[in-house]
Parts: sequence; structure tokens; C-alpha cells
Amino acid sequence: MKKIFVFPVAFVLFAAIAISPAPAQEKPLTLIYESVYPKGHMRFLVVEEMLDRIEAHSKGRIKVDRHYGEPVSQKEALNALTRGAIDLLVAYPTYYDGKIAIGDWIQLPANFRSWQDCWDLAVNGRVAEIMDQIYLKNARVKYLTSTPVAPYNFQVAKRAKKVRTFEDFKGMKIRSAGGSASIAIKALGASPVMTIGGEYYQAMQKGVVDAGLMTTYSLKQYRLWEVADQVVDPPLVGYSVGFLWMSLKSWEKLSGDLQDMILKTTRSKDLWEKWTQAYEKDQDGPIIAEAKKMGVEFYVLPAREAEKMYQATNSVWDWYVEECEKQGTGAEAREVRKLIQERFKRKNP
Repeated sequence: MKKIFVFPVAFVLFAAIAISPAPAQEKPLTLIYESVYPKGHMRFLVVEEMLDRIEAHSKGRIKVDRHYGEPVSQKEALNALTRGAIDLLVAYPTYYDGKIAIGDWIQLPANFRSWQDCWDLAVNGRVAEIMDQIYLKNARVKYLTSTPVAPYNFQVAKRAKKVRTFEDFKGMKIRSAGGSASIAIKALGASPVMTIGGEYYQAMQKGVVDAGLMTTYSLKQYRLWEVADQVVDPPLVGYSVGFLWMSLKSWEKLSGDLQDMILKTTRSKDLWEKWTQAYEKDQDGPIIAEAKKMGVEFYVLPAREAEKMYQATNSVWDWYVEECEKQGTGAEAREVRKLIQERFKRKNP
């Protein structure tokens, strides 16, 4: 009798397992991403590819809901990220330096001579570690990476005297976005004039400014080649970048393998190399060629004159450390300064 009973029970169990429904597929985690810049901005296309790769490498576990200039304002975006109202944010850290100034090195004079130097320290090195520590502690956001943008050089108005030496900057009225840029311009013996990007063309056309500190792509973006006839290199700001952060609340929801994948993806050197080459060759290259056709001179200061420019603006780094000291991060700022300036000097041609 026992043998007869066991067989039907085993059969029933097997049948129950066979007809039970398959486990439901795991619902993807949707991350709300905000860029404070317009959709399609030429210098943040690299972030779009980062997000594409994150979705692909997650194998359906992560979906990124992308927004541009919303759902929160640029001013409130970092606070929104801290609260977890959004999950991912890309922006210049200088927008939030009243709260956290440690990232202001992105627009300081003589920061990097190349994108490779920037990647080595700020994406894959000690500067990246410091950024992560400070933003985690003071804003409860995870620093994922820096994203390549561009160097900042000078554009000189047609109606202004041309720059040939360091001394020629003295007395000029130079467009500035404020903050460290204004301090650097003062250190050159010039007068900073605050204008937003959209006002730059008119300010140069009307003589409100004699020159401006901006990127090469602004020649096309703001049609500056119509009112400027000189670009002065080497760049005062060697390489500027954006920051990509994730809310700590969102970060802690992720499994360890997804965290590792996101860091590996966003800090990929091949993405930096691909997009910096695209920016320099496919975007800036044609812009420079077109500007030359329109009569814009691309002038490079002699090495001795460039060194005078960098020496004169070195005091901006003192300002950076002082601002960070007010926020309790002076020691970290001094280390960032040492790391970046040592690399810059080591690469001195």
C-alpha cells in the first residue's frame, strides 16, 4: 500500500510544478535623468551615449527617463538630486559652488593641458576620489564622472586692439560668466563684464566688451565670427568639464554589479577619446576652418607670454582654496590644487 500511495503524490507534485506560471520578468528600475542643457547640446552628446550603454549593459534592469531643462530648474537641480526627486544630473559644478566649491577647478586657469590629463586625475584618479568623498558627505550624491566639454580661450572683437603679448590684455573689457573667470580676468589687468551667452554677440558688436573668455565652438554657436576677428591661444582654462552625479538614494537601491557597471561605463576612457576627437575634429575643426574664411586670426601667444598669463592668474587657485576652506574642505582643495598644478607643470613644453 505504501508504494501505491507514494507514486500518486509524486505525480501530483510534478504536475503542479509543470503547470505553475513562469516567474514574472523583473520590472526595470526607471532612473529620472536631468541635463540642465538643451537636448542635443553638442558637448553633452557623450552623456547620451553613456546612458545608452548603461541601459544596454543592464540587460533590461535599468531604464533612463531623460529630461532637458526640467523637471526642476538649474538652480534647484542639485538639491532635487539630494532629495531623490531626480536620480541623475549633469551640470557644471560651478552652478552650485555656494554650497560646494570643490568642483570649481573645472574653470580655473592652467588646470589641464589635455583631455588625457583630465581623465587621468578627474575620472580615474585621486581628484575623482576627492570629488566623490565631498559630494557624498555634503550633498548625499554620488560623483560618477566628469564629462569632456572644451578649453576656454579668448575671442577679440574686430573693433578692439589685437593681442600679441601678455601686456595687451591690460585695460581690456573682457566678457566673463562670473566667479573664478572674473577673478582671472582681473588678474590679467583687465575688467570683467558679466554677460550670459545670449548677450555675448551684442556686447561685442556694441563695444561693451573688447574680448571674451569662451569656447571655440561659441564662434558658431553665437555667430561671433561676425564681430570677432581674433582667437588667442593657448587656452586660459585648459580643459573644462561637466559633472555627472547620481542621488545617493538611487545609488543605494542598485545591486553591486549594477553599481560596478555604471562606474565602469561612465568612466570609460574609450568614450572620452571618441568624443573629444569628435569635438575637436568633427565640430571645432570645421568651425575653425569657416572662421578663418571669415577673416578670424588664430593667434598663439609665444611660450614666454603664455607663462606670464598663467603666472598672473595663479592667484585664482588661492581664491579656490579660500572658498573651500569656508565650507570645511580646505585640505581637500589644497590637495586638488597640488595634483592638478604638478601635472600641468610636468607637461610644460
